[in-house]
Amino acid sequence: MPQPSSRLRLIVPLVVGALALVIILLVATGEGGANKVDLSTRASSDDSATAAKQAEPAAPEAEEKTRTESAGEKTGAEPKAADKPAEATTTDSESAEDATAAKDATQPPKKVSDTPAAFESLHMKDYPYSSSEEVQTVGDLDDPDQWSMQLVFTRNGAGLAQIPFSNIWQTAAARRQALMYFDAKASGDTTGYSLPPWSERYILLNEEKVAYSDAEGRRQETLISILGANNVTIVTSGQADIVLDLYSPEHWSQTKPGEFEAMILNEKDEPVARIHRHWKLGSGYDITLHQTFENLGSDALQFRWAQYGPPLLIPDRSRYMDRRRFRFGYEYPESFDPNHVADVIAGGDMVMELSDAADPEEPGFWPNPLSEEEGFTLSWFASTNRYFGLAVHPVLGPDGEGNRSLAPVVEQITKWSPSDQLVFSGLQSPLVEVAAGSKHDLSIGVFAGPLERELLEDDEPYSALNMRGLILYQMSAFCAICTFQWLADILVVVLSFLDHYILFDWALSIIGLVIIVRTLMHPITRKSQAGMQRFTRKMGKLKPQMEKITKKYGDDPRRKQQEQMKLMREHGVNPLQMLGCLPMFLQMPIWIALYAVLYFAFELRQQPAFWGVFQLFWDWPFLADLSSPDHFFAEFKEPVSFLFWNLTGINLLPILLGFLFFFQQKYMSPPSTTMTPEQESQQKIMRVMMIVLFPLMLYSAPSGLTLYILTSSSIGIIESRYIRRQVEREEDEAELVQRPTPTPDKKAKDPQGRAYAKMLDRRKAEAKKKQAKSFKKRK
Repeated sequence: MPQPSSRLRLIVPLVVGALALVIILLVATGEGGANKVDLSTRASSDDSATAAKQAEPAAPEAEEKTRTESAGEKTGAEPKAADKPAEATTTDSESAEDATAAKDATQPPKKVSDTPAAFESLHMKDYPYSSSEEVQTVGDLDDPDQWSMQLVFTRNGAGLAQIPFSNIWQTAAARRQALMYFDAKASGDTTGYSLPPWSERYILLNEEKVAYSDAEGRRQETLISILGANNVTIVTSGQADIVLDLYSPEHWSQTKPGEFEAMILNEKDEPVARIHRHWKLGSGYDITLHQTFENLGSDALQFRWAQYGPPLLIPDRSRYMDRRRFRFGYEYPESFDPNHVADVIAGGDMVMELSDAADPEEPGFWPNPLSEEEGFTLSWFASTNRYFGLAVHPVLGPDGEGNRSLAPVVEQITKWSPSDQLVFSGLQSPLVEVAAGSKHDLSIGVFAGPLERELLEDDEPYSALNMRGLILYQMSAFCAICTFQWLADILVVVLSFLDHYILFDWALSIIGLVIIVRTLMHPITRKSQAGMQRFTRKMGKLKPQMEKITKKYGDDPRRKQQEQMKLMREHGVNPLQMLGCLPMFLQMPIWIALYAVLYFAFELRQQPAFWGVFQLFWDWPFLADLSSPDHFFAEFKEPVSFLFWNLTGINLLPILLGFLFFFQQKYMSPPSTTMTPEQESQQKIMRVMMIVLFPLMLYSAPSGLTLYILTSSSIGIIESRYIRRQVEREEDEAELVQRPTPTPDKKAKDPQGRAYAKMLDRRKAEAKKKQAKSFKKRK
């Protein structure tokens, strides 16, 4: 996008252009030439008189890199933390901060006065900085019982450089190794045990190195920290708004691990305002980011705050499907819900897929057309991948009390996408005024953790904010149309119930779910297959007559079809009675919903099958993780790209599935009696495609899904065989009933003949009795 100065030089006379150039130089001086990317955007045209004039990113060029590596692999080594990570102990001052944040969050945005104070030559105070400074952290990765994660800080925007988890790992093998180490540590002897290497630790995010072009078109590089401060705009009267850089590390002083301070000075280097950021890590997956803007001057001061928001997360290691999204939670407008009694809404159209987020033509995240039309208020904003999420939300009390709206802190969420694998968001506050000697609170809560159903449903503040909506069992694309969330929720509840209370194993729970679904579908399946079997047998008897009709009316397709239908009506043959595709159509939503559940459910991540019995044999990786392929023959240390697949190992279950389909097609399919040679040839091609393509499509799918389909198909073969035999027995009995009874003159005289005749009469009587009972039931 062209810079404002270029536009002015093109369309404004020389005098006005010179004045504009002076203003731009003043703004540049206030920014301090920081090496950063500004995600803030201009305010709407209605507020242009008071909005901050901030530089828009000039179509940055993305660095030639992608984010397909795991976060641990990108860092290469564990950060050099202090000798002992600082513990985020709760102090009286921190408790006061919590109370202030919760109290201020319930207050509406402060009203801006008509005569804001004027400041000249404002700039940021510089602090000594060296890139070799010791990394400060909060949280202990060696104590997962107390800390779920560790926060690694950076002075770039006083943000986070890294968020590693204490006991969440990249692979199931690393998880098993860590569990054995922590068990040994609890027993007091860790001899022979160790934690997995740093590269195996799951890291939610790293600060991202990106390349961009500055206003002069020069190529620059910068590290964008996680949730780092970007800038603050001071609104003045009678002169240009002053945009002060908050991203440069020289502008922040780290007073203690997790606490940062920045100072705004006037032309005499006297303090005008103090900005304070304090990261407080809780025992779970919630972080409180206390942020205050304190006016140290003697006049009121207006400002607008801008910081980085949740960026695009890294993809899943298997990369079987990239389902990274941006999610929103929102409240109804005051006119509809004045007392805010309705739950936070976390569904509907408030989802932005990666393809839309990376599209430069798409507008910012918030407000969006739907929120503007309906008057929704933002409650939380999140970035999610397959299993994890990073969300910003209002600070609530311990019981979930408080204002559920982010509006006092976040008015607008912008986006910037330098490539299709890099998407950043920017949080911009409303314009507020701070009286002399007063503070304004900008605190936000941050969720950084797994998308675990019980965690988000039961724990606060997630329950009060309905952040269960972060979990979306949806495969996207065309499957989204027939993926019913209510059905997926039922399936995951049934699976969890079977695992927690009955079978105590996820693989057995999947098999149990197969049995439940097959049992519920059996009446329809039986009716369908019985109708198909009877139709096939009747058509076999009519085949000679059908061939005569084909031979007689081969040149007249319409007449041939009429004669064939007439013949079928005369013999009571109705193709619609087969219902052959009905069970498949009824099960399709179940299959798709189950596919989504098994793919997205964090509960199944790195869970072994059959109590991990296969891992007892030389740590065999077979079915060690139901959320990944089965790895029967081998598991690769790094995923290998091959054609359309991202292979993590050599698998067995998809191959067994192909053999099972072959057996089912060859030995269980009813014979085709009325097909032309061309139709039979097409059917053979379809069978081969199903036998070959279906296992190939599922080769990198979660082994839990492959196990479900394999079990369901095996039970289906047994069920089909049972139904076929039952239908054949009923057909034979019906033929006996319809067979003419021998006349008395032809009664058998020998003992064997008489015995056979009695048995035949008895069978006929039983068949008639059975038919009579069936008729009474139908009545």
